[in-house]
This record gives sequence, C-alpha cells and structure tokens, in this order.
Amino acid sequence: MSLSVLRHPDFDRTKYGSSTVNIHAGEPRDAYGALVPPIYQTSTFYFDSTDDAVKACDDYAESFAYSRITNPSNDYFEKKIAAAEHGLGAVSYASGMGAVAGAIFMSVRAGDHALFCKAKYSGTEDITRDFLPRFGVEVGDFDPQDLETLKDGIKDNTKLIYVESPANPTMVMADIAAISAIAHEHGIKVGVDNTFATPYNTNPLDLGADWVVQSVTKYIGGHGDLLGGAIISNDEGFLRDCRLGTLMHFGAVMAPQIAFLATRGLKTLAVRMKQYNTNALQIAQYLEQHPKIDIVRYPFLPSNSQYELAKRQMRGGGGMLSFDVKGGLEAGKTFINHLKLCTLAVSLGDTETLVEQAAAMTHTMIPREVREAAGITDGMIRMSVGLEDPEDIIADLDQALAVV
Repeated sequence: MSLSVLRHPDFDRTKYGSSTVNIHAGEPRDAYGALVPPIYQTSTFYFDSTDDAVKACDDYAESFAYSRITNPSNDYFEKKIAAAEHGLGAVSYASGMGAVAGAIFMSVRAGDHALFCKAKYSGTEDITRDFLPRFGVEVGDFDPQDLETLKDGIKDNTKLIYVESPANPTMVMADIAAISAIAHEHGIKVGVDNTFATPYNTNPLDLGADWVVQSVTKYIGGHGDLLGGAIISNDEGFLRDCRLGTLMHFGAVMAPQIAFLATRGLKTLAVRMKQYNTNALQIAQYLEQHPKIDIVRYPFLPSNSQYELAKRQMRGGGGMLSFDVKGGLEAGKTFINHLKLCTLAVSLGDTETLVEQAAAMTHTMIPREVREAAGITDGMIRMSVGLEDPEDIIADLDQALAVV
C-alpha cells in the first residue's frame, strides 16, 4: 500500500536466506517504535478532508479506507508472504479456499476451459466439478506424471492450468517448470497450490507459475489456531483484480488478528520446516521397511518414482506423507484407533502429528470413482508429521501397527 512506511525500505530479499526474509521483509516503521506492529482492529479509516477521502476511495487498492479491501495488519502479512514466495505482491483471504476460489474465479469466465491435476484437495475438487460448470466454465483434468495428458487436454479456449505439488493426499508431484513452459506456449496461465511444499521448500513463481495460493491455515500459521489464505503473484494487475474483485465483492476477508498471527507464524516457518523435513523423512523410511505397510508416498524417498523431480524442485520433502496399511480400510481403522500420541484430525501443518483416512474424512465428498481415478485408495492414510521427537512418533506408530 502507498501508505505503508517500511523500516527497511531498501531490503532486497534476493540477497538473504529464507529465515532472514521471513523475519525482516515488509517490516513497517511504527510511529511509536514498537518492534512488533500493533493489530489494527478497525473496520474503517478517517480522513482529514474530502479531497483525501475522494483520493482514497478513487483507488481502494492503494489506500486504507475500508478493511474489507485493505488494512495495515493485512498489508504487513501480505508483504511478508509475497517475499517468502518470491512474488511482487499478495492478497490475503479468510481461508485457503477463499484464496483458491478467489484466484480461480479471477482467471476464468463463462466460455473458458480450465485443466486441473487429477488429485487435489476436496474443496478444490468441488469447485472444479460443481461450481465452475454452473458458471459456464468447462473443466478437464490431467495426470501430472504424464504430460502428454496435459498436452492432449489443452483446447483453444483453455485459460488456466492448476496443480498442487505435492498433491493432497497422493503426494504426486507436478513438474512446475515443464508445465509452465507448455502452458505459456499456448498463452495459458498456471496456478499452483503450494500449501504442502511451502515457500521454504518450493518457489513455484521462480519455476514459471503465474500465481500461487497458500492455505495459511496450515504451515504458514503453523499452530492450528487460525484460518487464512493468500494469493501471491508477480502480476500486479492480476493481484489488483483479485483485491477489487473476489476479495472485495465475495467478502472472504482475513481479520486483522488473523493477519497478526499469520505473520508471527511466518517468521518461524523456516526453522519449523527444517524439522518437519527431517522428521517426515525419518518416519517415511521407518514405514517403508515395516512389513505391515503396503506403500509409502513421500517425495524424498529414493524409491519414489518422482524422486529426481523432487530433488530438483524441492529443498526438502516437507512434512506430509501418505501410506497404506496392508489389509485396506479396516486395517487402517484398527491402526488409527490404537494410536496414542498421534492425533486423529483433519487439517495439517500443526505442531502435533495429525493422521486421517482421506477417503473417509477430507475427501469423503468426492465420488469413489473420482477418488480412485486420482489414485486415492480407500485405505490411504494421510499423515501430517508434527514437531514431536521423531523417535516418539515412530514408537507410537510401531505400537499401533503391532495390533493390526
């Protein structure tokens, strides 16, 4: 925003590491010298003259006039998340799905066609399968592991290609650079949900994506105590359209208190992700060698068919993995019901280790045939590895598997 005064106006995020950027980028200069900026708990802003009011209302996107559009607390967070994702700007939303819907609906209109990766979060699946067709948008899908299916799916009216990498809950990777190259040859925009990887592990904008969405609820917030989302891009015109379009008129606005918490979470993202990366790899290795586990899906396992892509595109494998217990759905239920330390819950990216059966919980609204086509098995267990000592997590998994 034009009214923000920065403490480090010449800060160049390209000269610093991830932790330094998350801590120092976008820091505002407080009028009273407060190291931590206050929460601007206000719905509206006053003006000293009608001329000032007219100027502000003439360009809501660049002024503080009404908190449904801009607020200093949200602006503070947006500057930080933009720097973390290597973007020029960001728009914050009240939830991850607010951001996903906001970005998608600003990218397509009636008569357009959009392509989505097969496996994706259930809320995004609902948008593609139900809501976009209601508004005259044609939808198709493709397998990110086979880019010929992407090329075959492109039409003259294709305007958007959307991927998750890794995908929820299959952990399938998308070659963002290759997909972006194909898309841009046809003048198509690319959107990436970077929630699982986080900006610590992957920066899709550097790989050619046009915009990125984050469910701030997850790793950015990091403590399971907020809901939020963000769109990040180097296309400032697109971000302006999102702010004055889907944010302003759909009303999925992040509250100032949430922006404060999300900013606090972002400052510790790098140190948390280092531990998530370490813990998850150790647990994936343990599960892979266990005789009662059928398959483990984790990007940084050498046995993963996309291991080379993961090493090329990610700095670490992240904190998410999925696996199948031998015996399918019922064996998986027995395993989960005997866990003592790990918690049965939806969501992810918390300090606690969370497990769930995707087909019966987060993805239960998706028809079985659609789930199976996307590689989501009935017995698949999704695990958000926490920050507990990995030996304690493994001990809990071990005692629960002994019962199966």
